[in-house]
Amino acid sequence: MNFQRLVSLTPLAALALCFACENPDPDPLASDAETGAEGDSDSDGDGDDESDTGTDEGVDPDDPDGDGLTNAEEDELGTDPNKADSDDDTYWDSWEVTEGTDPLDYESRIYVGFWPYNPNKDELEQGTWATASHALGSQFPRASFLDQHGDTVEIYDFANFTDNPTNSPTFFVMDVAAQWCGPCHNAADWISGVDSPSTASLQEAYPTVREKVQEGRVFWVTYMVQDAQGDAPTLADAETWASMHPDDKIPIFVDDTQQVLDRYGSGQFPFFFLVDPVMAIEFWAYAGANADPFFPLSLVDEYL
Repeated sequence: MNFQRLVSLTPLAALALCFACENPDPDPLASDAETGAEGDSDSDGDGDDESDTGTDEGVDPDDPDGDGLTNAEEDELGTDPNKADSDDDTYWDSWEVTEGTDPLDYESRIYVGFWPYNPNKDELEQGTWATASHALGSQFPRASFLDQHGDTVEIYDFANFTDNPTNSPTFFVMDVAAQWCGPCHNAADWISGVDSPSTASLQEAYPTVREKVQEGRVFWVTYMVQDAQGDAPTLADAETWASMHPDDKIPIFVDDTQQVLDRYGSGQFPFFFLVDPVMAIEFWAYAGANADPFFPLSLVDEYL
């Protein structure tokens, strides 16, 4: 295949191996005198069970739910001091205060689509459009995009997401798509769970990718970079795409400035590249005339 391959597969392979790792016994040779007999939590021999002290060590009494708001602040807001997410909308009360949404109103949440939120995104290495490159290890720009719900979504909110069955940080498949592109629609049908003659070959070739996206082990992010006429897309294009390929796990971002297309497009549609959990380019390959633009999906299938 005529790829310009700009990434080592070593990090992906290492991650795959770590999925099977277990923490070893820190001291398998320790005696019963040192650790207590199996099932015995009387570590000091005084006849008392030290496993239940009646106190929660490490809990701040002024912030028992650990959401970053003091009891006084919770009282003023009317939120539950013992529940980090008072309205059960997946966003902590303190995050909603920061972002200006109502921590007591489920319908008033940071993202309508329930996308992740990363309160520590300022601590990441920051990428910009001025320095954007598809070279291995370069940072994807910290940018905001309009999604299919009309929200302005910051892509760095997805960084270091670990709420998945492996508890391992989630990688990204960046899907560069156009409204006019038939194969792009086929790929969208497939990843959203449609089984049809046009998607069967994709499911056969990449049998684990859909499951990994649904489990949150991989983020599939669709960038709508052109409309049906090949021009810059609008919110209406993302809304249309979402109605044609409904899947609440997949954000559809409007590349209205076409900076994603300019920096990361290959001239071929669809086109895919991989980004690691801290927003660095993990795999980008030039999709030449004889190349397979779906090749990054095989890396997801095999290593993630």
